Amino acid sequence: MGNATQDFFHSLAQRGHDRRLTAIDEGSVCFEISRDGRVDRWLVSIDKGDITVSEQATGGDAVVQADGAVFDRIASGEAYFLTTVLRGEATVAGSPRLFASLRRLFPPPPRSAGREHRGGDHE
Repeated sequence: MGNATQDFFHSLAQRGHDRRLTAIDEGSVCFEISRDGRVDRWLVSIDKGDITVSEQATGGDAVVQADGAVFDRIASGEAYFLTTVLRGEATVAGSPRLFASLRRLFPPPPRSAGREHRGGDHE
C-alpha cells in the first residue's frame, strides 16, 4: 500500500525535469524518513533541472530528516516544508543553496484560516 511520501518520490522520479531547478549544476539531497521503527532513504539528485530519484540511498549534499507522518503531510500539501523545519518537525543539514531550491519540489503552502483572517482585517 502506498502512502503520500512514496507517491511524492515516485511522481518526482517521473517528472524527470523541472525548469525551476536549472540553476543547480549538480546536487543531491538524502531524505531520511522514519516510520514504524525503520528509516526509508531516498536520494534526489538534480543536475541542471534533471531529477533522478533512488531508494535506499545514502550521501547527499544535504540531508532532510522527518517522521513519516510529518513528511506525508508535506508531500500531500497539508503542511509546508519550510514551516515544518522552522517548527523542528523536520531537520535539514548541508548545502543552504540546495535547501533553498529544494522547497520548489513540494506543493505550495496550504492556505490557513489565520492568514485569510488577517488578510481580511486589512481590507
